[in-house]
Amino acid sequence: MRRRGFVSWMVLGILFVLLTLGLGLTATTTNTLTRAVREARHQHAFDVAQAGLEYAVSQAYDAAEDNNGDFVSADLDLTSTLEPLGLQPGDQVQATVRPGPAGFVAWVTCTATVRGFTRSLRTSVATKDVSVWNNAIFAGTGAAGRAINGNVDIRGSVHILGDGEYYSDLNGNGRWDDAEPFTDTNRNGVWDPGEPFVDENGDGIWNSPEPYNDTNANGMYDPPLTTTELSTSLGGTAYIGNNYSGMPSDLRALVPAPPVVGGIQTLGPEVRVKHGRVSISGNATIGTSEVVDAGLSKNTVDGVYVNDGFTGNKGASAVYSDNGASNAYDLGHLDMGFPVVSGIGAEPYTDPGGTVWNTQEDFLEARSLTVPLTTIKSSTAAFAYGPDAYGNRISFTPASKTTPAVLEVYGIIRFAGDLQLGESKSTILYRGSGTLYARRDINVSCNLLPAAGQVFPTTARLGLLAMRNMGLATGSGDSQLKMAAAFYAQGSITSAKQNQIAGTFVANFFDMGTNVPNIYQVPELRRNLPPGMPGNKPYVTLRIRTWRERTPSAPAPLSTPTL
Repeated sequence: MRRRGFVSWMVLGILFVLLTLGLGLTATTTNTLTRAVREARHQHAFDVAQAGLEYAVSQAYDAAEDNNGDFVSADLDLTSTLEPLGLQPGDQVQATVRPGPAGFVAWVTCTATVRGFTRSLRTSVATKDVSVWNNAIFAGTGAAGRAINGNVDIRGSVHILGDGEYYSDLNGNGRWDDAEPFTDTNRNGVWDPGEPFVDENGDGIWNSPEPYNDTNANGMYDPPLTTTELSTSLGGTAYIGNNYSGMPSDLRALVPAPPVVGGIQTLGPEVRVKHGRVSISGNATIGTSEVVDAGLSKNTVDGVYVNDGFTGNKGASAVYSDNGASNAYDLGHLDMGFPVVSGIGAEPYTDPGGTVWNTQEDFLEARSLTVPLTTIKSSTAAFAYGPDAYGNRISFTPASKTTPAVLEVYGIIRFAGDLQLGESKSTILYRGSGTLYARRDINVSCNLLPAAGQVFPTTARLGLLAMRNMGLATGSGDSQLKMAAAFYAQGSITSAKQNQIAGTFVANFFDMGTNVPNIYQVPELRRNLPPGMPGNKPYVTLRIRTWRERTPSAPAPLSTPTL
């Protein structure tokens, strides 16, 4: 009996120990499962917050593209948008976009509360408007191995494509093909059936040259610039700068002040060259190491992006940039091209009302007011044309002994051939918001500035659009002219004689001569472009500056606005 009782107690003890161990194991398992569930839900909230942040950044970027690159403040309820990520009733996802004092920088925050767990993420993002008119100079195809030639002082961004002239790739081989060689047995200058030829592509027929758009009117096809050619030749005291230091005070009073970042004035310039090398010689520089305006104006350029590198007797050693001189062209993904108005390469054009035209030339021809003029000088008799059905109108008051001539332009004014503006040592002031569109060349021989009390381009804006070439101070006696306008030529722009010009040059080729003319970019031009000017399509890049998790505050109820 005693032995049986002892055994019973032994069994009970063992059972008690097993029960204790089982309860402990159950508690441990329960705690582990609870912790796992908590960690899973905590991670789920983080994943939802990350997804919401990325979505909010994309929405902010889309809104910035429609707002000239500046962010738009927004409060977003993303709960329903992210519901497929496993959200349940009571869960909440909210995001905010808060632009900084400089509109191209913003904080984007997303806070997600999922099954009682809250995670919050924040990122600082920045945009850059890299569109055609956010430059001092935008160059297209180039000519004779160069896109910019001369001794020129540029303040602002420079963007050179060097893509070559647009052509029809009839055989689809990705390059322009000239006519196949042939023996001109009858000496009539053209291939005639039966004459021997070199069948270079093996198709059994003689091939004529592929059609191309001779934008620089030199009578030959110009291919893309290469590493053996120069896209830009900067010599003497040529300079690409980041400030208005040295700008004539009377011209500076007619344009908005440059942006201020961190207490320093800056134009935010970037230098981009897609094809071809940049030659820098003599005292020419891109940016400077010198202190400018006692440190109140930025000395270096913001960035340099050149595919084929630098040459000249100074080369990359004369580049003073925030990112150095070894970065390649960075906008290939945007597929930017030169904004051709007519001919091969001209893209469909959408007007401000949403109507789509086959080319911008079609729009300009249909929606402009044609005037029977070839010359407007300070002494030209007073005239007025319009308004037409589209509101286009132009009027002119000649100069008197005490007042300069005044040109008032609204909308798009068409000139059937060449246009000559002004004469040597004269001034024409302008009012309104309009574009002078010439079917051939435009030549300017006068000071061309906003009228008294007006500021270019916010309260008065003028665009000059030449289907061929444009000459600024290229006539006999022209010298040291001052202008403020938007300048476009489908061919070339020549600026000479120490011109002082505020605005943007857009052309396939530039010749700046040897007298160091100035071109000062006006950042507000991209927001206030004269009507009908080519290249108004927005191009905006996005950069993530910082990212971090933050301690969330209690989420507040939000409406469901849209950007």
